[in-house]
Amino acid sequence: MKNSLIYFIFLSASLRAQVDTNLVEIINYSIDSKILETERNYWVSLPSDYDAARLYPVMYVLDAESKFSITNALEKDLSDNGKIPQHIVVGITHQNRKLDMSFSISNVNCYDDIDTIAFNSQNSGNGLKFLAFIEEELIQEINLKYSTSGFNMLLGHSLGGYFCSYILPIQKSFQSLQIYDPSIWYSKGEAIKQIDNNLSQNTNCFIFLSSSGNFENQFANHHKKIEELNQSLKHFSNIHSEYKTYENEHHNSMYLYSFLDGMTMLYKGYEIKKGGFETTIDVSIIEEHYKRFSKTIQFEFTPPINLYLEVGTINFHQKKYQNCIEALEIYLDKSSKDPYALELIGDAYSIIGQKKQSRSSYTKAYELCPENTRLKGKIENL
Repeated sequence: MKNSLIYFIFLSASLRAQVDTNLVEIINYSIDSKILETERNYWVSLPSDYDAARLYPVMYVLDAESKFSITNALEKDLSDNGKIPQHIVVGITHQNRKLDMSFSISNVNCYDDIDTIAFNSQNSGNGLKFLAFIEEELIQEINLKYSTSGFNMLLGHSLGGYFCSYILPIQKSFQSLQIYDPSIWYSKGEAIKQIDNNLSQNTNCFIFLSSSGNFENQFANHHKKIEELNQSLKHFSNIHSEYKTYENEHHNSMYLYSFLDGMTMLYKGYEIKKGGFETTIDVSIIEEHYKRFSKTIQFEFTPPINLYLEVGTINFHQKKYQNCIEALEIYLDKSSKDPYALELIGDAYSIIGQKKQSRSSYTKAYELCPENTRLKGKIENL
């Protein structure tokens, strides 16, 4: 079953410098989990121009009830501006977050004081089953419903960060773990022991680890354990990790900054820098750029399809019409019903004297926009 919820977010300016307010649909699904022996809800947000013919990385967000909205809004803004790839964003909800995301019953709290009340057999210790649910049921369902690339990341904050840390040696699905102000103090740092004892030197993973400010040393044990985790990760050559502390942010406010910096770390080199119409850029440049990025991240990422439209437009204004046509042909192979691109490639064909191709492009554009008298005039003048 699914229910559609509509959220308003501001998306980025289009190529033609038009800023639109778009409706982004958040789809609420339920899954009958055999592993957890209960029905679980999860939320999905697709790229604003989702196309089943393209492949998308997937961003899985723990604690969806509190973290999905901000994560999804930031992802949309970054991806629509070309800073990171477009993702399918999946929010994982919890009926009992302590039970879902812990692997034992902790007898200490974040101050390392004895606490035998907060955690018990009713609210703790189901983490292995929850991981199995994510990997064997949820991810499999997402892969069946949507066009996924196989590149997955998991975002966890607080107890969710502890969960991400603990599963590092045993998970088989995530190329990146985003670990924000994690509760590594849980069970006296058992996640660190889990990593030290069980993580293979062959394991590849990109990890962004962050912590909040230690105001007046009030949370010394919490930060001490995060620093120990950071040091532990450095012992594994194939773990690509970065650690950052936000001295002026508290446990909840640091999430926004962590996400922005985590995406910057993970996708360093993804964005192709370009200015205005004077930029020197063509198909070979952008394809070589994303080949280099793919080699760095050890996973194939292809150029965003809209980049080919932008490259075509830039080359048209530079009067490099063959470069323009090459880029627009690739774009139109995926977005064949874009009247702007069809008219532009028609103009390029016309200028270099390929009247037949020009007429064909103009005609396709006119069929999509029969009210466009300019297109009608161009067809008649050929």
